[in-house]
Amino acid sequence: MPENLGPALIDPEGVRHELSRKEYELIIALSASLGYDIAPAADASGETVITTGQAAEILGVSRRTVTRMLDRGELPGIRLGLNHHRSVKLADVLAFRKKGSTELGAASL
Repeated sequence: MPENLGPALIDPEGVRHELSRKEYELIIALSASLGYDIAPAADASGETVITTGQAAEILGVSRRTVTRMLDRGELPGIRLGLNHHRSVKLADVLAFRKKGSTELGAASL
């Protein structure tokens, strides 16, 4: 896995422009306010991060249900940007889905 160099913009020529955490959060917030559904590909640990909408598709539930699961602590989440948009680690969503299917299988025995 490549070394985490921190937030940056890569221009069309491939030049990396470093960003402060504040600049990064501003770009995420501005993008969201303009209607772009973006989330970083990875968090600081390098794990893949997805939106609550993407998590909902994987779990077969509504985005609001995922939000409620985050509120209840059933699924760990993180808040990003100035508007504190929620995101979740893909690994956590997949583990939750696997745990749910295991519990359903055990209940049918």
